Amino acid sequence: MPIAFDRSLCCDFNETISREWLITNGLGGYAAGTVSGVLTRLEHGLLIASLPDIATPQLLLAKIDEEIVFDQRTYELGTNEYRDRTLSPSGFVHLEAFRLEEGFPVFTYHLGGIDGVVLEKRIWMTHGYNTTYIQYRVLHHTDGSSGTSATSSPTNRSFGRHYDYPEAAQQALSLTLLPFSAYRPFNQLQYGNNDWHFQVQVHSNSQQHSFPEENRQEQGESLTLPNGVTGCTIRATDGAVPYSLFVVGNPASQATIIPTGVWYWHFLRRHEEAAGRPAIDDLYLPGVIRAKMWADEGSTLTIIATTEELSSLDFTMNHINTSYKRSVESQRNLLLPQRYFGEGGETSHYLHVLPLSSAPDPHTSGEEYLRFLLQAADRFLIQRPGSSSEHATLSFFRLADKTPGVLSDFFGLSESTRDTLIALPGLTLGTGRHDEAYRILRHVARYFKQGLLPDYLPAPGKVVEENGYNNVDTALWFFYALDHYLLATRDYELLDEFYQKLVDCIDWYIRGTLNGIQVDSADGLLRAQQPGKALTWMNARVNNTPVTPRQGKPVDVNALWYNALSLMHEWSQRQDRSTSYTSSYYLDMVTRCQKSFQQHFWNASNGYLYDVIDGPDGDDAALRPNQILALSLRYPVLEQEQRQQVFTVVTEKLLTPYGLRSLSPDDAKYQGQLKEQHDEQQRALHQGSTWPWLIGAYIDALLNLPGFSPSVASSQRQGEDKYQKNYGQLFWWQQSLSTLDPFRKLFSEGVMGMIGGVYDGELPQQATYQVASVVSVAELLRVYNELANVVASSLAITKTNMVMMPQWS
Repeated sequence: MPIAFDRSLCCDFNETISREWLITNGLGGYAAGTVSGVLTRLEHGLLIASLPDIATPQLLLAKIDEEIVFDQRTYELGTNEYRDRTLSPSGFVHLEAFRLEEGFPVFTYHLGGIDGVVLEKRIWMTHGYNTTYIQYRVLHHTDGSSGTSATSSPTNRSFGRHYDYPEAAQQALSLTLLPFSAYRPFNQLQYGNNDWHFQVQVHSNSQQHSFPEENRQEQGESLTLPNGVTGCTIRATDGAVPYSLFVVGNPASQATIIPTGVWYWHFLRRHEEAAGRPAIDDLYLPGVIRAKMWADEGSTLTIIATTEELSSLDFTMNHINTSYKRSVESQRNLLLPQRYFGEGGETSHYLHVLPLSSAPDPHTSGEEYLRFLLQAADRFLIQRPGSSSEHATLSFFRLADKTPGVLSDFFGLSESTRDTLIALPGLTLGTGRHDEAYRILRHVARYFKQGLLPDYLPAPGKVVEENGYNNVDTALWFFYALDHYLLATRDYELLDEFYQKLVDCIDWYIRGTLNGIQVDSADGLLRAQQPGKALTWMNARVNNTPVTPRQGKPVDVNALWYNALSLMHEWSQRQDRSTSYTSSYYLDMVTRCQKSFQQHFWNASNGYLYDVIDGPDGDDAALRPNQILALSLRYPVLEQEQRQQVFTVVTEKLLTPYGLRSLSPDDAKYQGQLKEQHDEQQRALHQGSTWPWLIGAYIDALLNLPGFSPSVASSQRQGEDKYQKNYGQLFWWQQSLSTLDPFRKLFSEGVMGMIGGVYDGELPQQATYQVASVVSVAELLRVYNELANVVASSLAITKTNMVMMPQWS
């Protein structure tokens, strides 16, 4: 079902404050908040803009609270929580319904009694612009009260309807809107000061005189607006980047902006408080907006908050409604065939839908599941803004010149290189966005240094810091991502471009590089042993000390090392250039690595793999999910005899509904609850917390088990019915699909439409860290698409008739 809540949930403050919405603009900017209206995070706001020449996105417009007078009663629709935990106002009590319309939040309020009106508020951003729209519409009472309307754009409703109650139809709604402003990095607190007043420049329209000088502050030349439109430009300080607010109605709306210049003090950010961080924020009210709407018109009032050049804006209602319609359609169209240029010219990439067995309508549920994943994935892909002389547009040629980026999470907005490479196959290749994958790979490859890749990709115009290469495995994930790209596109020209970098990378690992990273000449295994550093993905720190240092030879690192060597052996056979490293050279290393891995990592007494060998304290027998990579990669290093044993132990001890635990519950160091307090949280991250992204490797491992892979059909007994062989494979693929199914519930919780990065190891599993994670979303999307493609290919059936298979239920 679509994400929608009726009054039974909307009037429950604990439910509405725990559910968050998030929309993005493709530039690294976004808008976010809660269903209740309370800003619970520092990062919440209506306009967080990613601006040229400013590395950190800036919070400009935090929220808009509404005070509405209707039928001689005042309704305050906003909700704020203050330092002493008081709620003032408590507007969530008027919330009749909430829904996400292709990811865009729509709030429905009931004003008045049975003969009252329904006011709808929807929020959206346009792709490629730092602009947020907040639109209010009066609806016919019976249209909006349920909150489950199938509206796809504002223009789909018939304006001009009359109410069943003539006396209500004559009444006006008098709106006072309070736009709370800020000027700070999105993740830092703002402290007000009575000596600090924002500059407000009011723009008049052709039938409106500007306010007297004592009621406004001029800065620059004023803009003359069309009838029915008023606005202002707000600048926090001299030299600060301004943003503008415009009110678009009609001349009868009598919209005005009255500068006020008032600080509101001590808003509580409860997530910061729970984490033990400073949590009190101040916001500035530069002015109030006053306007009228009518109950008998289906009238609209739209607020536009933007940092764009004012001359580029269009204030016509047709443009505004078209903007929303296109935004919704762009999200819906993510499920349509994607076109790209392949080996034989232009190719269409089709996405197949898998039915989910636990749903009442498996096909519909499977399509919605896929749609949620696609929309979530789209929010992490950004085009980094250029210099201030450039303007982001949707033009193909302009985008081709921009640097692509992959955000690791919300609301951290970091660009982890490791996360980018792990996510790339699901984020781009499974959805036919091959050009973006190409540009991301080329961008990442620029930062190889002594065979390594940096922890984080630098912001535009910046360079990687000297100590920014604190990892052992990220470069090996580059081989993984490139392999997926080549399998999807056959673009071996890119391999030719990268080949020498790949040769150098392997050479640096063998000779030794930064942070004590080097292949052990005695056994051909890769070690990383630098005191005081955690060089694998398990890199949490408390008081600058690694929680899980994993010094020595980690199992996942050596599984990736073996995979990289195997890929180099494969790719070297395609190269016609002269090189001192022949395919036999890489084959020798592959053979030696696998033999040593099997000999040293296999823990015969426990029936699984050591997590780390040859560490400062010997071999580490902790049962962790890292060993799943020895089964899951295209070139699995673990021999077939032991794969089933490892998979069984991982399933019994580490598998949860939302991914794999980072440590077995039987371990004395296990911590099953992920606390919100920072230090406690860091201690638990890799000591028992559940990581959804590992479900991708888990399903790959399942399909790599003897008898489970699609290739098993060729080895089955001769004369067996072809359908029976295919059905045998489908049985195991359905087991994989049932592992994906529990994540469906998460789309309507937390940050709605998203999957978190880490959950508790024990029930009930909550996400309090990385509440929206690219690797979680991308890995779910990758394995979903792979399963769907395999099933569709194996049975030679289409998306339409897949649901007709009764065996799936």
